[in-house]
Amino acid sequence: MRLVTYLLFFTILNSGFWTSTGKINYPANISSAEEDFYSELARRSRDISTVTADFVQSKHIKVVDETVVSKGSFYYKKSGNVRFDYTSPKVMSIVMNSVKLHLVTSGKTTTFQLDKQKGLSDLARVMEACIGGDINSIPKSYRVSYRLLSNRHNLIIVPKNKEIMGPYSKIELFLNEADFSLDEMVLYEKSNDYTTYKFSNLILNRSLSGKMFLL
Repeated sequence: MRLVTYLLFFTILNSGFWTSTGKINYPANISSAEEDFYSELARRSRDISTVTADFVQSKHIKVVDETVVSKGSFYYKKSGNVRFDYTSPKVMSIVMNSVKLHLVTSGKTTTFQLDKQKGLSDLARVMEACIGGDINSIPKSYRVSYRLLSNRHNLIIVPKNKEIMGPYSKIELFLNEADFSLDEMVLYEKSNDYTTYKFSNLILNRSLSGKMFLL
């Protein structure tokens, strides 16, 4: 299920909820505060073409009460090009485009066709909806909610059917209250393990070569 973990990063790639026409498709029965949030997020995000950042990944494993920490750099280029370069404790890369995912470690590359991964197809639809901004296109089997915390915006994606999203019971995104930049993502597993991703040093619209996403 490690592939599912990497595909989940599609939720953060373009952090905007807008359509190609520029009109917002809101979830049903949202409050005025939620509507303001989606509108402002869309306004801030629609012109973003690339994102680079540093990340720290902390996976808490309940059965052994241990937290495994990894670090590296993250790259995104519109549309759907993703690269994670892990620098510690193990050097490896995950490179993904709209059809393939490559795992590169110790000089060896393993390639997966995303359309042949049955467990990823539904999840990909959810992530595509988040990236494209059409929240109403998220399958009815998922629920998306928003809340404002003391200093952060919080988006929550929960599958209504417990069998959906593989081992995950919930995904949370935390965005800075002032500038709407992504601070943190947490993946909660049904096993009660959870993984936290904290992002820093975000740079928007930096020039990135398309070659870095091709293997």
